[in-house]
Formats: sequence, C-alpha cells, structure tokens
Amino acid sequence: MKLSLALSVLVGLAAAAEPGMRSFRKRSITVEPFSGKLTLRAAEIPADAPAGYSAAIHYINKRSLTDATNLQAVPADVKRRQDSAQAVRRLRRLEASAASDFFECATAKPAPTSNDCAVITKNVLASNTDLVVATNSCLVFTYNTCLGFFCSLCETLTTSTDFIGAQLDTVDALCVANGETGTIVGDTAPQYQVGYVRNGAGLPNYDVC
Repeated sequence: MKLSLALSVLVGLAAAAEPGMRSFRKRSITVEPFSGKLTLRAAEIPADAPAGYSAAIHYINKRSLTDATNLQAVPADVKRRQDSAQAVRRLRRLEASAASDFFECATAKPAPTSNDCAVITKNVLASNTDLVVATNSCLVFTYNTCLGFFCSLCETLTTSTDFIGAQLDTVDALCVANGETGTIVGDTAPQYQVGYVRNGAGLPNYDVC
C-alpha cells in the first residue's frame, strides 16, 4: 500500500500534566486516554545528546488520510535492539506485540539510516519523560537523515518516552534496518501512530478513528 503523505510539513502539539493533576508513572510504558488541564512540554533532551538532535512540539497543519486496511500485524517475536545499557534500563518490559498492533514499511529513496534513527531511539528513551499528547498532534524527533514521530490520532492521550522509544526501536528493526521507512499504528483507543521517515519528508496519517 502506498502511503499518502502530509500535504504540508507535519508538526505536533504535546503537553504534560500539571503537577498534582494526575500521576501516570505506573502506566508510563503504555498509552491511555487523558482529560484534564494541559501544559505544553516537549520531551526533554538528554544532557549527552549529540549536536543536531532535537525534540519539538508543533501544531499540525492540514493532512491527508491513509487507508489502514492493508496494515500487517506486528510479529510477536520481533525483538527491540538494545543500543545501550541506559536504553535497556529505561525500556523496562514491553512486548512489541502487546502494544504495537499493526505496522507498515514503505520504500523511500533516499531512506533514513538505521544509525541515525538509533540515535533518536536512544535519546528518546534516555529523556525519561511522561507526556500528554493532544488530539491530532505529534511529537517530532530529528537527527541527521532521520525523523521520528509519535502522533495521537483520535483523542488526547498520556504516554512516556519509554513507550515511544520502545515503539521506535521496533520500527527500526522492522523497516529502517531494511532500507525503508515505517509506521506502527495502534488502532484501539487511544489510537496513535509512531515511526520513522526521512528527515524533511511528510508523515503518514492513518484513518483509524
């Protein structure tokens, strides 16, 4: 299936819960619906992140929708690569198939390099941030050739960089390592998409609401 890409540069809006509003540290390796007061906050950038690594929050502009009928189930035996001892500590336990319902890889010329995407995965995991992502918005992470994204598709949700990093590493293993871009789509509420594309390219937007 050919991906329909954003008609404009896809950017995102994310938020963090106000202190005392709600604690989701115990659920920080999942995604859950959220309703409450929001404060804008991007994922933190680790102190040892390389020059050129960025984590941003932006408003989404007009997008086209991508049909999700041909998405494939994520294999239960896919193992996330463990890029560093710190990443392993941050990752904790999360089975790829438990939260990553479907995926799609797409041909890209040029494609992002797996090494660049691995830098994003490592630094997303290392930032150790709990976040709220607003409806129809994305967190965007960039480094050299690679752009990582996590988008809330249908409703505001809570998640963490532990969960996002785990999903990104799975996309790297499934798609980027084979010279492709890729997206994982969670099609049960709260719906989300997460993946890697070439830095500067538009992002897919799956119609699963």
